[in-house]
Amino acid sequence: MTTTLEGLKALIKTKLESLVDGGGKSIFGDIFDYPDGEFGNYPAAVILQKGADGIILDTARNERVFHFVINLFQEQSGIGKNKEESDELMTKASDAIIKAFDQDPGMGGEVEKISVVEATFDFRVQKGTFNFATFKVDCVVVVDNN
Repeated sequence: MTTTLEGLKALIKTKLESLVDGGGKSIFGDIFDYPDGEFGNYPAAVILQKGADGIILDTARNERVFHFVINLFQEQSGIGKNKEESDELMTKASDAIIKAFDQDPGMGGEVEKISVVEATFDFRVQKGTFNFATFKVDCVVVVDNN
């Protein structure tokens, strides 16, 4: 079982790296597991830890819930993806993220449960035009407190 913040973040990154399109190509251009805003390829994903909470289960174990966000970015431009292509890429990437965690809630037995608990989608113009998506992901682990 993976019970550390570092290990859980690595599991999430590995899960995102495993998501491929119908041709076997990664659906993400860049994936970072640390804060970054300089993307060379799109769609880009950034995994951030946001906090944790937990409860005491018994004298030997604690249940901990780690909170993460996965931020997606897709550019729109005259030389890159147009508005329709950008929206289509974001929709497909979003569906793939949700499906991946729905179909593997135990992350191969590494956690008690992982799930997308909220998702938001947005569009903004700032130093270019981008589509954004944010997924709040909770990861439940049981930790020995001995």
